[in-house]
Amino acid sequence: MSRTAASLLALLALAACEQPARNEPKQGANAEKYARDRQSCQTQVDDYMRQRRNIDDSRRDVFNDNQDRFGRSGLPDTMAAYGDNKSSDRMMERCMAARGWTQPQKSWWEKITG
Repeated sequence: MSRTAASLLALLALAACEQPARNEPKQGANAEKYARDRQSCQTQVDDYMRQRRNIDDSRRDVFNDNQDRFGRSGLPDTMAAYGDNKSSDRMMERCMAARGWTQPQKSWWEKITG
């Protein structure tokens, strides 16, 4: 009984000392600077992703074959869009982190589904 009470008190003490998450974006600190940094990062990411998509599309055109014959007509485009989405999200997070705006950490299931 005393062990249970002691462990309960220890848990309550730890809960009371919980630090606020450091990964929270500091958007409230300076909303104007955050918006400027976000726009700058978005421009950089968009330019890079457009350039990368052009290269990937050119490469795919060189090795293009009849995908309809195998029933995979939409699969490469769907996979490319998914990969681009994940890559641009990671690049945006890195860019904002480099400017001092840490991003909230996602759980593993949010990373693979979102």
